[in-house]
Amino acid sequence: MVRVELPVDGRTWLAEAQGAVAERGVDLAVDRWVEGLEAYFRGERLTWSEEEVPLEAVAESDFQRAVYGALLSVAPGTTISYGQLAQEAGFPGAARAVGQAMAANPVPVVIPCHRVVRSDGNLGGFGLGLSWKERLLAHEKRVCGERARSGVAAAKTGWERENRG
Repeated sequence: MVRVELPVDGRTWLAEAQGAVAERGVDLAVDRWVEGLEAYFRGERLTWSEEEVPLEAVAESDFQRAVYGALLSVAPGTTISYGQLAQEAGFPGAARAVGQAMAANPVPVVIPCHRVVRSDGNLGGFGLGLSWKERLLAHEKRVCGERARSGVAAAKTGWERENRG
């Protein structure tokens, strides 16, 4: 997988993408990412682990690898500021560079750049538009709230580990 793009109608796009992937006979890893994204939008999966995301393939620099790796540990339904993420990644004071790394993120949702906000709590930017950022955050908060009410912990683990047979 090289890049994930979200359209206005995510469900339609995912169905089309899955069909296109199947037609081309692309390897199982891509199929699994598509399955993971479908599970995300159904509320069955909210995170990917560092083991599941090939950071060396999606990041263009060591800085991006560190930032994306740190971002994978941010819990769904929560946010972190650009400055806090820079600190977590080992680059204090690099908030603007973190913003550039978020803008370069080729796999939004999988690497959850929508969870990164400005230090004042405002949403900041998002390549797919702020309405998508708002929707993704609201989706995660809703799913985490439903899990908490039903006694299921808000998932910090990946879908594969949650659904192992």
